[in-house]
Amino acid sequence: VVLGTVDSDPQPVQYGLPPVLQSGTVIKVYVKNGDEITAEKIASGQHALYAFDDTIPRAKLDSAKAAVAYAKTLEEGAKQLEQQHKDAKKFAKIAADGAKDKVDLRFAFYTLVDKKLEESYKRDSHPRETWAELKKSSQDLYQANVEYRAALVDWNTAKAKLDQLEATDPTIKKSEAAAAVKQAEAAEREAQAAVELCVVRAKTPGIVEQVSIGAGATLGVSTRAPALWLIPTGARVICAEVEAEFAHRVGPELLGKTVTVFDHTDAKFTYTGVVKRVGTTFLPKRSAGDSLLGSDTRVLPIDIEVADYAPQGKPPLFVGKRVRVSLGQ
Repeated sequence: VVLGTVDSDPQPVQYGLPPVLQSGTVIKVYVKNGDEITAEKIASGQHALYAFDDTIPRAKLDSAKAAVAYAKTLEEGAKQLEQQHKDAKKFAKIAADGAKDKVDLRFAFYTLVDKKLEESYKRDSHPRETWAELKKSSQDLYQANVEYRAALVDWNTAKAKLDQLEATDPTIKKSEAAAAVKQAEAAEREAQAAVELCVVRAKTPGIVEQVSIGAGATLGVSTRAPALWLIPTGARVICAEVEAEFAHRVGPELLGKTVTVFDHTDAKFTYTGVVKRVGTTFLPKRSAGDSLLGSDTRVLPIDIEVADYAPQGKPPLFVGKRVRVSLGQ
């Protein structure tokens, strides 16, 4: 015969401060002791337990939304810049080609003027060695040369501009802007989650067993007492503890065995349970957590499921109740 404690399966849930808050003030409590949270309520969203003041998280959400809008504006601007860059490169190519054609024309014209001068020098019987000196005084040849040199400068300028545009990758700015949008949207989702978590909701069906807060209560990270206890709907489990000196008398052969559970305060009340698990590790006694100094006593845990924990004519096996279990070994 070993001692045990009645537990729920799953175990009771303690609710307190949501992880997004360091401290918070309760503004509304939606439930009271004894309220039932059903699976239907959870599915329909009617499973709020209590809510904290969300002024600061909501302000952060508004800021995050503004950041998303700004990032999307930058992304749109980056897309426009990419298109403008494509257009500018196309026009720069046209300008460079036009400047090259102008250079060819100016060079052809300069060559033509030079040839005409040489023909005239030849007709006038000027010695060839004097032609270079004579050309220096030709206004037409000088003007043709100036126009050719100016065309060369324009062509080189147009080529430099085209080369600069071709060396620039506008997609980098677009990629940076797209990444900034994703980052801002992630921050918005985080801020939205923080606002939603300010309303504490039940995670599993069950009975609200104890509400220890009210509107105006302030909870912080140092608050130890839970704001609310919820006992999940489901079977009851006896968490029995086998002392070390008797551990050799229990083993895997107990699995599935039907055992008798006795009310610790009144042995005439008995219940039927089935062994579901035999532990493989010595753990601290459950009662050690209630002791100021703690305890070094180690026990082997055994889980026993009690399907009918509130039989007709007997007191229910309330969670936390102490019982004795006859393992028959």
